Amino acid sequence: MRLVDVYLVENADILLYELLAERPHEHWISHERMPTFREHQAFIASHPFRYWLLVMSDMTYVGAIEVTDRNEVGIAILKRYQKRGLGSEALHKFIEEYQPLPAIPALRNGRWLANIAVGNEGSEIFFRKMGFITIQKTMVLRHD
Repeated sequence: MRLVDVYLVENADILLYELLAERPHEHWISHERMPTFREHQAFIASHPFRYWLLVMSDMTYVGAIEVTDRNEVGIAILKRYQKRGLGSEALHKFIEEYQPLPAIPALRNGRWLANIAVGNEGSEIFFRKMGFITIQKTMVLRHD
């Protein structure tokens, strides 16, 4: 298993777009509609994450890990590679190789965090198995 910087992989945008397209709408947290591929490429070019890593297993890219400056970590594995332990292996490797940024009171927790959409029971089960615990619930004001 290897974790490879997205920006070092040609055509990483295609894999990342496929991962996004596979995610059910009800599991979206940070966007309200599926972006176009061009919008997706612009987002990637903006370098939005502290770390953005592709997960490689047996010389095949199978998923991605994204990490914010607030120590929030997300992981996605392509559906065709799920249920093989690759997500757990990748997150273990990530935690071994990377350290969270130090805590800043009222701004950043000094530990790794996972934000999970309401109803995404699979991710909640995954992160609990990885040792994560619930520390807060986040709500958003609806605009409809």
